[in-house]
Amino acid sequence: MKNRTVTAWLTRLTILILSPLSAVHAEDILVDYYGVVSASSDTNMLKMAQDVFYTQLKAIDGVTVDDKRPDLTRASTDIPQFVTTNAKVYFYAEITDQKTNSGQTVWNCRFNAVTAADGITHTATENYESYYKILVGAKNAIEKVLTELKAPAPEFISANKANIASDFNTGVDIESLAGTWSGEPYADKIIILRGGRGFVIFKNGATMNIKISVKKATVDGISTNLEIAQVGKSNASFFPELPREQALACAATASPITWNFSLTSADTLEGIKNTVIATDDGTEQGSVHSNWTRK
Repeated sequence: MKNRTVTAWLTRLTILILSPLSAVHAEDILVDYYGVVSASSDTNMLKMAQDVFYTQLKAIDGVTVDDKRPDLTRASTDIPQFVTTNAKVYFYAEITDQKTNSGQTVWNCRFNAVTAADGITHTATENYESYYKILVGAKNAIEKVLTELKAPAPEFISANKANIASDFNTGVDIESLAGTWSGEPYADKIIILRGGRGFVIFKNGATMNIKISVKKATVDGISTNLEIAQVGKSNASFFPELPREQALACAATASPITWNFSLTSADTLEGIKNTVIATDDGTEQGSVHSNWTRK
């Protein structure tokens, strides 16, 4: 009888000890890693970077990683097509390189964590002056973009025009953004269609296709919830604020123009436009404040 009592006590003690560990394990974020997307010609750096990101992801407490890279030997050139698994998050990085006026290469890294449940992309963007800076600094950026995902993801709220701004903190129905917008100084009008697509019609006659996504990001210290991004290759006509020669020169290598917005009212978008800007020495990738208003 005594042995049975001791055995039962030990069983209960084992359960008590293991229960916290089980709870911690249950809270792990299951991440499918899809590597790096880039058009850069520095294939060696890209290969090393995507290996480093994988290692850094695995080193983060509370994260379990499954390697889903389509090719371990090189980076991809297209945004990955996610395969449905038990993962809570699909993770990939976008890297672009840019020469500064002094001839130095700066690497722009955008870390994307897409929550499988709702398709929202959470991002963190950092610029690195060398591969060494990526090596020592990327883990902090990766942890930053994953931190907010450790809490349960908010559910989408179906919004209408009257309450869309207040609902935007927890989710927005992109369909409600459909309409004609203005705010770009060199654009005649901006059309947002249902389904998260649209186009910008410039006063010079050019048309830029755009896509609209719910994406949480911090750009220049400003928290935003919505990304509107150029679709397709850049065109010199997309930079009417630049002298024609500069626009032609930068169009071949410029990153897609993006707007990171917050919806401040049912008919107002405010945030940052990421584009090529003029400097005293030429042009560089930069950002300017931008406001759009629905007509």
